[in-house]
Amino acid sequence: MSEAKTARSSGETLRARKQRQTREAIHRAALRRALEYGIDNVTVAEVSAEANVSPRTFFNYFPTKEDAILGLRDVQDSVAEDAAMESLMDREPTGDLLADVTNLVRSVFSATLSGNTRDQIREAVIRYPQLRRRQLERFSLVEQRLGRIVARHLESDPRFSDGSLDIEDAARMIVAICAGAIRFAIHKSADHHAASLEETEHHFDQTVELLRKVIQKLQ
Repeated sequence: MSEAKTARSSGETLRARKQRQTREAIHRAALRRALEYGIDNVTVAEVSAEANVSPRTFFNYFPTKEDAILGLRDVQDSVAEDAAMESLMDREPTGDLLADVTNLVRSVFSATLSGNTRDQIREAVIRYPQLRRRQLERFSLVEQRLGRIVARHLESDPRFSDGSLDIEDAARMIVAICAGAIRFAIHKSADHHAASLEETEHHFDQTVELLRKVIQKLQ
């Protein structure tokens, strides 16, 4: 089957397919070089050469070499990302707002660890703390979108739609609490050198339960 037919059958345009392949090639080259030579020895020129692209093309996909190593998408690509977040929020709600929002935050973060390179990314993050900081910086930007999405859901929640609270402020507060818990889990996972996605998910689950117990103690 030709590349064009394959792209059509998957619902992906040929242009989108080529862009994805280019992004993946740059990411894999940057990640491989970071693990093999050390992050300080990774240069945009060498990554670009290995990925068979120009440095200018590199910067069309990633603003920094750290973003390329982590495979982070352009934060300005908001339409598809917001749609994905909405889909996650609508997926089988438990009726427990804390659990639903925390699972949403966790799903968004876990997306950065998915794919065939997730184990290598985890290894790189453990080796180089600056990559963890970059993940968390990106996470802060995503939080802003999460707040808007949660606010839309709170509008139909009778506990928040009675006018006693500013819904947008309440949504930002809920997301901040849940995101703080996930940050705690990220640091704990890295401190314990979690070797698999399952171990990382276990730290997430433990953190959600800890958050619930702490809130109960404060009431």
